[in-house]
Amino acid sequence: MKKQTKHFPFLRVQQQRFQLAYINDSSATDTPTEKQFYQWIWHALKNFYRYAEISLVLLDEEAARQYNHDYRGKDYATNVLSFAHNEGEFSYAEQEDTLRGDLIICPQVVAKEAAEQGKSLHDHFAHLVIHGTLHLIGFDHIEDEEAEEMEALETKLLAQLNIADPYAA
Repeated sequence: MKKQTKHFPFLRVQQQRFQLAYINDSSATDTPTEKQFYQWIWHALKNFYRYAEISLVLLDEEAARQYNHDYRGKDYATNVLSFAHNEGEFSYAEQEDTLRGDLIICPQVVAKEAAEQGKSLHDHFAHLVIHGTLHLIGFDHIEDEEAEEMEALETKLLAQLNIADPYAA
């Protein structure tokens, strides 16, 4: 008698609820896999949105610098940029059940920061992906109170993934 294969409907349901468009236009070779990015984004958003359509684009420094210049007026490459399609609204679960947005990550900046801060590249990528996803949801860190709330949530989500507090001294 042949052993029957188990089917896990959870994975099929998850893929129906969260669609990731992944584009790697970076020359960096030490980036996480698409699957890892998918898991980190899902981990950050699953308690806020029932559905999500996110694009994640990895760009080299010059292209990331141009986006940062065009959209934030800053003339340097940054680690992560978040563009929520409902920009400026804190609307998770209130107005619609689908989060739509774009994340842009510059792997070279992430690697440089990880080295400077003595963090593993994997952990720093995870932190920044979760950080960027929380921005898509509507969290921010301009005001001290907002920053404390966002950092606490990042720390909690990362701890659930067995990643140390990125803000610990």
